[in-house]
Amino acid sequence: MTIVNLVSLYYEANRVTGANKRFDFFAKSLQARSDVKVITVVKKGEEPLWASDVITIPRYDCLPASLRRILHFIHLSFVCLKLKGIIVNDFMPVPLFITRKKNYYQLVHDIRNFTEYNRALLKRVSSYIQKRQWKKVANILTVSEFTKAQLVEHCDVQPDRIFVSYNGIEETPRALYERNIDFLYVATFEKRKNHKNLILAFSDYLKETDSNARLVLVGRDLGYRDGITSFINELNIKNNVDIIDSISEPELLQLYENSYCFVSPSFYEGFGMPIIEAMYFGCNISCSNISVFKEIAKEHAEYFDPGSVQDILRSLRASRGKDNNAARQIKYVKERFYWDAIVDSFLQTVRK
Repeated sequence: MTIVNLVSLYYEANRVTGANKRFDFFAKSLQARSDVKVITVVKKGEEPLWASDVITIPRYDCLPASLRRILHFIHLSFVCLKLKGIIVNDFMPVPLFITRKKNYYQLVHDIRNFTEYNRALLKRVSSYIQKRQWKKVANILTVSEFTKAQLVEHCDVQPDRIFVSYNGIEETPRALYERNIDFLYVATFEKRKNHKNLILAFSDYLKETDSNARLVLVGRDLGYRDGITSFINELNIKNNVDIIDSISEPELLQLYENSYCFVSPSFYEGFGMPIIEAMYFGCNISCSNISVFKEIAKEHAEYFDPGSVQDILRSLRASRGKDNNAARQIKYVKERFYWDAIVDSFLQTVRK
């Protein structure tokens, strides 16, 4: 029996994000194996409904964020000391005492703290700590070859200690709703997601191609949504743009089914799970020509320069003009990004 401890103090049970989805679906796929026992470690109140073995860490919500992180770090260090089997953890700083243990895997989604998109309050301190700890841990689990290369280049991590485990999707029955949304973008509202250039390109699309086109933006606000909303109003296109903050997983899947095109103008990503999901539901893909998107979507997307409004506009027109439900595209996702296959690869790695 292989014991896998999945640790995430960032996990939120009722929020649809890429990191939360990985935690949920990766764990459920592991839990379905008869020879695997899954233990989850989360904050109190965030216990997943599917989990049978859960350890909770106090929330400390009444304390300042910096003090909460220190207490979570200390508490988690002692919890991890007692855990048996494989430990996969995405919380930083890395818990004490277990840095060099061969059964420990630090999950790294991206390394944006080493870019201009660093959201940490103490940027240099945070990046220094991360780099030092990533160099010391026995194993790093990351979600793309792009992020692996970034860890090697910017953090001096030895490549033989980094293991790629893609994000994936769960096999889901297709509802085949009527497609009545021209363009869909699922992303948090923050600088690197590049909503503004998309809005400008979409405004030109309305003027030059289809004045009745519809754009739906889905995502949690990280400080940029009010500015984007004001910008939409200034361009006088608010009747053509819908913004959705909170959404359930079934509602999101229906949006994919309803959409002709999924567009992602992001400047920086560690993976790009919504692109994979949109491909599975037959959306045409229009996305930035960044390395990680090319890695995961390959020839199944229209690529554009995210810094060029005119190039985004060109790509929107090309994507919207294509037929949907491309069989090759959907087949590609099924073969490469189902959770069962991803978990098989993970188990082969940790059982060596």
